[in-house]
Amino acid sequence: QCDQLCDARSLAALGRVLHVDNFREPALGHDADATAVVAAAACRAAPAYHGRLVAAAWRSGHQDDLLLAIAVLDGGGRAGALFKGTLDSDPAVRIVSGSLWLDTAAYDLAPGVRAFGLDITSGLPRGCAGVGSGARRSLFVSQGRFIRPVLQDLPMSEWALIQRGKSACTDGSAPDLTITENFTATLGLAPTSTRGYRDLVVTGSASRDDGHLEERPVLRSVLKWDGRVYSTAEQQRAWTAWRQ
Repeated sequence: QCDQLCDARSLAALGRVLHVDNFREPALGHDADATAVVAAAACRAAPAYHGRLVAAAWRSGHQDDLLLAIAVLDGGGRAGALFKGTLDSDPAVRIVSGSLWLDTAAYDLAPGVRAFGLDITSGLPRGCAGVGSGARRSLFVSQGRFIRPVLQDLPMSEWALIQRGKSACTDGSAPDLTITENFTATLGLAPTSTRGYRDLVVTGSASRDDGHLEERPVLRSVLKWDGRVYSTAEQQRAWTAWRQ
């Protein structure tokens, strides 16, 4: 995450576009508040967009809503394309410093259309849960003055306990070793297209942290453009069945 730290100038430029005061991050370990409203931010050079990408999750002050803003800043710090949206209000999701990560891989969806990714990761510790998820990726395209999402909330990693060892969550009868199964996904371009946009291929793999040979086959799913977004419904059904 250190590679994508935002400087104060970039955040201030985004704050001016949003007409929000105190658009900066609080000191490390502190929550966003009225004096520093940005809960998490990521900045990355984006030559394909002739500028710099800035993404920030921030507190609006209205019922503590958490909002998301993404902008392309030019060399002078002026914002061109802009996205504004809301983040999930699920209390199980906590956005903290380091929760955002920009992915500027070459997602060339169509001639003249290149997407970029944004990963959002909850800052909550695992605690005593038996399952959990990591980053979720959305893809966006910049067109004119607007940035719009074309893929939303694709899970890129999840985990499940196979065996819980001795810990604060167990009693004295628990085994010594905790064994976790980890599920990870990669996202790439397929050689095929649908309705003028390249299909996306999601590849899932599983591993155990005890060195036991993983018997699950690799999962491969294709996401197709429906004219508005890449639908993940079928892929998520396959992912759930594969995990089970």
